[in-house]
Amino acid sequence: MSEENVTDPELDEVRARIRQLDSELIALAAERVELVRRVGAIKRRHGLRLIDYAQERRVLDSAADIARERGLDPEVAQDLMARLIRAAVTIQEEANLQHAATGEGKRAVVVGGAGRMGRWTVRFLEAQGWATSILDPAAESDENERSRQWLPAAELVVCATPPEATRSVYEAWVAAPAGERPGGVVVDMASIKAPLTEAIAALRAAGCRVASIHPMFGAETPLLRNKEVVVCDTGDEAASEYVESLFRPTTAELVRLPLDHHDRVMADVLSLAHATVIAFTLALPDDTPAVHSNTYRKLLALADNAVDQSPDVYFQIQALNPHSAAALERLHRGLGEVREVIESHRRSSFAELLAEGRRRLHGDGRRGDE
Repeated sequence: MSEENVTDPELDEVRARIRQLDSELIALAAERVELVRRVGAIKRRHGLRLIDYAQERRVLDSAADIARERGLDPEVAQDLMARLIRAAVTIQEEANLQHAATGEGKRAVVVGGAGRMGRWTVRFLEAQGWATSILDPAAESDENERSRQWLPAAELVVCATPPEATRSVYEAWVAAPAGERPGGVVVDMASIKAPLTEAIAALRAAGCRVASIHPMFGAETPLLRNKEVVVCDTGDEAASEYVESLFRPTTAELVRLPLDHHDRVMADVLSLAHATVIAFTLALPDDTPAVHSNTYRKLLALADNAVDQSPDVYFQIQALNPHSAAALERLHRGLGEVREVIESHRRSSFAELLAEGRRRLHGDGRRGDE
């Protein structure tokens, strides 16, 4: 029987009470958000850190205790509080950026500003008071012209373009008259640095201040908590420090890497990870399975994000990184080991594979014979 055909005053009464509680929950959440704003202001006044992990742990533990007393699943309570904490940190981080006002009265040109990461960069800078202008083939002609006029005097020029495009831009600036080159700090956000190494050196030799970073997150990221920004050593410490100052009001973790070491790390962090997920998508059956396991759902979510990214950027991450081949060979070898053990029905060897996997996850990542 359809619920639409059931008339029960008690059911209507209970549902009305649920709607009332929903409204009260939202109102209380909004009140909590407002209190968080006040907490952030107090923290700034006393120079306190935005994130207090000990306090977060106390909040989550308290939520679990209260849930148990009320007969509610503690995980439900902790999940609710974790979402509220995430919202709180987002609000405090935005307020910190605005309060820092590091870009107040300053101008920034964002090359590739019409792209996904370029748009994120524009929003990030404008939140700190920067006046921004976009230099991008997809931008309006008058904005491109304004950006060209700004280049010699702008305090910051961010290249949110793929590695090869960034290299071409740098080479054009090196060849340009001194008065048409960027006058402020130039920083790329490229995922691979090998194509830029010589161009960075040439741009520095031409008198420009050059930094290089790699934000380890996508353009859809609203909160930088637990996110990393890799700052590569270009030989210009002042430029690197200048770029780092943009992220200090946030909750992002700044990680320094030598420029020539960056791609070796990214072969595992990006090349290996992307290739694994893409290979999973290619191995999917034509017919969608009727049921999904937890592992399958998680892989589908990763795959859905991967195939939605720019093919050109993902290709460059693989093809332009001189260390990608070694990472992909390890992936190929690992899949071969799994297949060999399964086809030979060696139960003990399969257990050894999982043990090796646990060791690599929680150990130093190296086999004894390597």
